[in-house]
Amino acid sequence: MDFQCRTCNQALNAEQMMKHLSITRHKTVFKISSGEDICCEECQDTNIHQLQIIRFGGEDMILLCNSCFRKDYSETERPVTSYSLLNGSILKFWEKYVKVRDCCCDICGKESRLNVNRTGEVLCDKCLPKSDKSKGFISEKSGRFLYIYLGLNETPNSTRKPSKKGGRRVSRGKKGEKAGKFKKDKKETFEDKISRIAYQVKKENSIIQSSSNSSLKNFKGFKAVESDSNIAVSFSNRAKANKSEAKKNNPGSLNGKKGKENRTKTNKKSENEVKREKENTSKNKKNNENEVKRDIAQIEVISEAKKKVSNQAKAKLDSKSKVKPVEKAQEPRPKILNAITKAANKTTLKKSKLKADQNQKIKKNIKGNADAQQSKLNLNGKRSTVTKKPNNKPDKTNSKWTIGSDGDSSRESSVCPTEKVNANNKMRNQQKKVDNKKVGSASKEKFVSQVSPKKSETNLYQDKDIEKTKNSGLIYEEGEPLTKYNAFKPTLSYPDLNTYLNDYSCALFLEQKLENDFMQNFSILWPRNERETAFIINVDKNNNPELEKLLPPNLLALGRPAFNERQPFFFCTQDEQQMWYIFIKELSIQRGKYVLLAELFSWNNLGLPTKNGSSQFKLLPTSAQTSRILFAMTRITNPKFIDLLLGQKPIKQIYFDNRLKFSSDKLNQSQKTAVEHVLNNSITILQGPPGTGKTSTIEEIIIQVIERFHAFPILCVAASNIAIDNIAEKILENRPQIKILRILSKKKEQQYGEDHPLGDICLHNIVYKNLSPDMKLVANRARRGEMISKSEDTKYYKEKTRITNKIVSLSQIIFTTNIAAGGRELKVIKECPVVIMDESTQSSEASTLVPLSLPGIRNFVFVGDEKQLSSFSNIPQLEASLFERVLSNGTYKKPLMLDTQYRMHPKISEFPIKKIYNGELRNGVTEQQKAWPGVEHPLFFYQCDLGSESRVRNTQRDIVGFTYENRHECQEIVKIVQILMLDKKVPLEEIGVVTPYSAQRDLLSEVLTKNIVINPKQVSMEQEYDEIELFNAAGSQGASSLQNNVINIINGLHVATVDSFQGHEKSFIIFSCVRNNSDNKIGFLRDKRRLNVALTRAKHGLIVVGNKNVLQNGDPLWRDYIAYLEEQDVIFTDLAAY
Repeated sequence: MDFQCRTCNQALNAEQMMKHLSITRHKTVFKISSGEDICCEECQDTNIHQLQIIRFGGEDMILLCNSCFRKDYSETERPVTSYSLLNGSILKFWEKYVKVRDCCCDICGKESRLNVNRTGEVLCDKCLPKSDKSKGFISEKSGRFLYIYLGLNETPNSTRKPSKKGGRRVSRGKKGEKAGKFKKDKKETFEDKISRIAYQVKKENSIIQSSSNSSLKNFKGFKAVESDSNIAVSFSNRAKANKSEAKKNNPGSLNGKKGKENRTKTNKKSENEVKREKENTSKNKKNNENEVKRDIAQIEVISEAKKKVSNQAKAKLDSKSKVKPVEKAQEPRPKILNAITKAANKTTLKKSKLKADQNQKIKKNIKGNADAQQSKLNLNGKRSTVTKKPNNKPDKTNSKWTIGSDGDSSRESSVCPTEKVNANNKMRNQQKKVDNKKVGSASKEKFVSQVSPKKSETNLYQDKDIEKTKNSGLIYEEGEPLTKYNAFKPTLSYPDLNTYLNDYSCALFLEQKLENDFMQNFSILWPRNERETAFIINVDKNNNPELEKLLPPNLLALGRPAFNERQPFFFCTQDEQQMWYIFIKELSIQRGKYVLLAELFSWNNLGLPTKNGSSQFKLLPTSAQTSRILFAMTRITNPKFIDLLLGQKPIKQIYFDNRLKFSSDKLNQSQKTAVEHVLNNSITILQGPPGTGKTSTIEEIIIQVIERFHAFPILCVAASNIAIDNIAEKILENRPQIKILRILSKKKEQQYGEDHPLGDICLHNIVYKNLSPDMKLVANRARRGEMISKSEDTKYYKEKTRITNKIVSLSQIIFTTNIAAGGRELKVIKECPVVIMDESTQSSEASTLVPLSLPGIRNFVFVGDEKQLSSFSNIPQLEASLFERVLSNGTYKKPLMLDTQYRMHPKISEFPIKKIYNGELRNGVTEQQKAWPGVEHPLFFYQCDLGSESRVRNTQRDIVGFTYENRHECQEIVKIVQILMLDKKVPLEEIGVVTPYSAQRDLLSEVLTKNIVINPKQVSMEQEYDEIELFNAAGSQGASSLQNNVINIINGLHVATVDSFQGHEKSFIIFSCVRNNSDNKIGFLRDKRRLNVALTRAKHGLIVVGNKNVLQNGDPLWRDYIAYLEEQDVIFTDLAAY
């Protein structure tokens, strides 16, 4: 290494150092061998961005800053040849500059009046006559001195006089007063050392291994040429070994040979497909000749459009097509005619959304599902009762997940039959028809088959068209599946890592389609080498509305680039039949364009489609969460974790008695066994049913690791913040001497102020306290949403990063969420020896990859309960947790289980223990220990059959859905709360009201807030949001892949859906079942796991409010529960019995 940066102490060769300085904007660099700073000869300025080596023909070379150069030389005197950082040559010519600067007579050492010969010998005028080889020397006054001395191949311009003032400059080299500055290295402080190490580690942890040697400077390629043929053309594979596989995966593609023959075959094939589609359309529409004519006319329009491919074809797919739909009365129109799709894939997708065959069964629009799962009921009283019954006709179409040809998801591969939609988000703009076919109550294996990009023959709704369902009765019930889930065999193991990564990358693509819009405005340069994995994408920088969606306005105003290095994208054909997963290897801005050097991720199966034009492709940006997951995929190198993911080899389990000295004498045997297992094994699967002391066990694991192995930092992660906070609060209380750090996402920081119980250990609060006064002012302005200058933003970022690196590096325990573990804060950690994941079943397998990919992990602990609710996603494959898959594929033979519950009164826990945990769980508390004064029945079922349920319409983004409320139940629950408050002396903070339906939650919150007894001061309702890192990304703003779980708080009383209350507990729980109808339908109350969560939140008392007749007839498990309640004689029709 030749040069070293004084800012970060990184040592690189000349070319790498210049690139480093250009990217980081670091200013000072020195030559390692001499310790000499690169600086101006005149003013000693060391800012390399202002320096240039100037050559005056063959006479002299000097090193000046821009200011000194302009001061010393006029426009006419300035030479043409200069070497600077801007043109990428200053460090390359450093040695030659030093050679000229230090030049002197070989005999006497004189620096002036020198002569040189072809062999490089230098003599002054006095010594030259004394030499035997006086002939062949060239004087420095000749204007050819440097050409001979440096061996330059340029021809000196004899017609131009030397412009150097006073000849070659002397007394500036080794003997001169103005020799380059030699700085003694300052003694490195502790903070300097931390900063240096943090920078190096962060750089190492941010690298994506590249298989290409291409860069923007050496890239050789050609412009993508537009073609009239369909996208089923030759795809050049990266290696010969992948050729057969690529052909197998793409049977419609050509063999890659040039010539007219292949193009002719392709065109004929497309024409034959059009003819077949016309014939099928005619057969299917014999009774409607007018519709047939209109369809044929539309196909002809497409044929015309194919001949006029232009830049307009690159525009984003227009969901509001002006083509008049062909539709039957009272039926929503599909987006694309299958015939047109097959006949003219490319043009159809670019120009318009045409109409489909009317006899095809219309499947559900997954885009609608994303919106559906995000809508919330507001407390503004805007409710309307829906009297129209939903369409009860079952959908006979087989619903399977695949990629739709129009850019939306359809269902083509089988999915899980289990209903598992978060109650807060069940309703959320749900789609098309309600599938009223009964679903089994028991939750079976909940994994989905591989999602692969197949060609879809399903016609999909446009978002706008769903509004028409208002008139047709097609509105959707909260929590019920939107399509027909068929039984299937889950994919529990994978043959190799590339197959695994491809599978989940495809699933992530399906999810991102619901969140982000495609980019169409770009051009491509393909590489000349067909095995090359890198190519160039050019994107217009100015007046490009597509770029405005990539960054928020405040960052755009600061001049932040819309792209950054290592940023991943999905790159696919317009019909989405071929897909590539890419990242930005290098970028620059040239002539108003972003020039992006994109490279394929290593697990891509297909090579680059170099025979196709730019308009045949589109780019899909990724959210921050998906970006971190894709980056994590590149960092999975631990062989044990690879085996864990593939699910083919059994996971080794070692049992050994360490004779530990436990810090607490309250641990039971199952907890002690779990702690010992963690210390002896690389991977531990720990099942923790409700109330079994998971937090206490995790605390003991952390203490043992720190005290016995002195290994830190220990990382503790979970999908939700509540699970993390429970552990952090306990350790902070019991072990204040341990250095604890809590890292939050940007959205959550404002909720964790300095007055929060964990405020003192939150990273953002600690950083703020350590900021300089000036930077605190900048931070305050930024928090208020005020504009800050670019220079202020840069200074603030540098100071914040320096403080953050120091704090993170010195922490012993770090608490954060799964996705936040992939943030830049943790990039400074060289090794993370132990990772503990709580609530593992709530963590999707994709998000689990982020903490699993951290460097230096020796022990990974999964703690969860597969019998409670798992994550939710619009893409079923992203719902499955790695915890459940490992248990299902049998690679973990003997999972450990915490077998003693301490939360619930034995009367409350008896049914879950017998029916849900199969008697494997036992009580660790007695009825006397959990008894509450004045409460005779800790388990109480209140028969509430007088008031029937009501549908509540919820509309958002033109998606119509319905949820349920029960006003009579609500009134009775108010009475129960008052009884608990006044008669039983239960504090409101110890009461929780849970319900499956969001409408009932909102109605209860509204009524309880207005109640003078419960809320005498009429304080406003508070809302507590928790971020569950799931993949129902299409939120209200379409920019987040987080699902907000809201809990309403009325004067301390908590009201929430069952799903959002998982992980919480209260002394008394009131469970509002809501459903009361003559059809005995109970919707997603049939979910065994949802019932388990609802029944296991209470410590001292559980009060279930509902109609036993409807519940027991709606599901076998509820039938068993009602029978158990009757056996215990705890079903009452009067609250006086309580």
